[in-house]
Amino acid sequence: MDVFKKNSNPNTSEDGAPIRSFIGPESGPGANGAEAGRAPPVIDMRSFLDDPHGAFAALRETHPVVQVGVMQYFVLRAREVLDLFTDGRTRQITGGDYIRFNAIPEGFTAQFIEDVMLFNEGEEHRAKRGLFARTFTYALMRSKRPDVAVVADRIVAALPRGETFDFVDRMAARVPAEMIATILGLPVQDAQYFAPRVYALSKALTPIYPHACHNEIEAATAELYAYVAGQLRSRQRVARSDVLTSLVDAWSADPVIGFSSLVNQVIGVILAGSDTTRAAFAMLVALLLEHPEQWDAVKRDPDLIPGAIAEGMRFEPSVGSISRTAVVPMEIAGMTVPAGAMLRLSTMSAMRDPGLYSEPDRFDIRRDDHPRLHAVFGMGPHRCLGEMLARIEMEESLAALIRGAPDLAMEARPQMTGLGGIRQITPMPVRIH
Repeated sequence: MDVFKKNSNPNTSEDGAPIRSFIGPESGPGANGAEAGRAPPVIDMRSFLDDPHGAFAALRETHPVVQVGVMQYFVLRAREVLDLFTDGRTRQITGGDYIRFNAIPEGFTAQFIEDVMLFNEGEEHRAKRGLFARTFTYALMRSKRPDVAVVADRIVAALPRGETFDFVDRMAARVPAEMIATILGLPVQDAQYFAPRVYALSKALTPIYPHACHNEIEAATAELYAYVAGQLRSRQRVARSDVLTSLVDAWSADPVIGFSSLVNQVIGVILAGSDTTRAAFAMLVALLLEHPEQWDAVKRDPDLIPGAIAEGMRFEPSVGSISRTAVVPMEIAGMTVPAGAMLRLSTMSAMRDPGLYSEPDRFDIRRDDHPRLHAVFGMGPHRCLGEMLARIEMEESLAALIRGAPDLAMEARPQMTGLGGIRQITPMPVRIH
């Protein structure tokens, strides 16, 4: 498609000029290849960064779809976001499309994005996801709860007392990284190696690809590839009693994908099992400490923990949007988008929509209007494989904090940065008295 060659930066126009921030129609019907109709306004995404929730709220009702780049659209209103997760006129965005939209250079990062099951559809997605489906069943993940509790208690017991430390690094990052290592059969101490590289790779999965960080992302992806490939090959030589051995055995018996693809799927599972839970849990604890009456309520009544987890993921999600591709020209909320367009379904905006939640800008762990399926995990065939594990990790980690560090105090609130894809979190200085 010529448009990708002409405009490698999705935040500039075809002549290289920055997209203006304005509310108004595009210059003429069908300007982007869509059928004639009401075109979404063009918005400079950089204008969202300081206050994304406020920006989404200002746009949501009058402009539920906005264009943010060439052939790229944000969908903001809950009713459309939830419907489009499984709308047959859309499909999961492919890795190739994602690479072209974001002008990602060739290399390990592009190869990972092209290959990982997150960006696959149909039979290819089913084949790759099927390799892991038995490992991440709800029943099996529930059986891991005692193991998660042991890990969480051990980490809380080792936290410094009487001095300031970064909660994200010393607690929130360790539980999910060490648990995904334990589940797969990786040495627990290796979490210190792979976790920082996973966090670097996750920067690639944001609405605006950070080209300034590409060398860091590429190096991290290459190192993760070498690490995982080494772990899999070692199990081909000598079997062990772990998930990776079972995975290699199943793959060897029926190699539905190539070895390099197998490596990329494992990297994807490690990424999904490490990064998003880290940010979600840290922000949940920050929100509870920011609302001391709710922190005290959780300490008094641990039965409130699941509701607190759901509310934290709603109020400040670590996954800000999920991308789909329009298969045909579509009218969404009265606005027309062309076939082939990238639709970024904004979970951030949808979960602050008063059409879905009562008083959506209020953090309330006793909220009783959560939908049965939490939108942050997606919907349909691509719903998060590790949802149950993530919930258990956060529940047991919060319970461990209540038992072992009830007087935890926050010195500065962290910020969740970014407005789509996998969001990043800043350090969270805390102290246990």
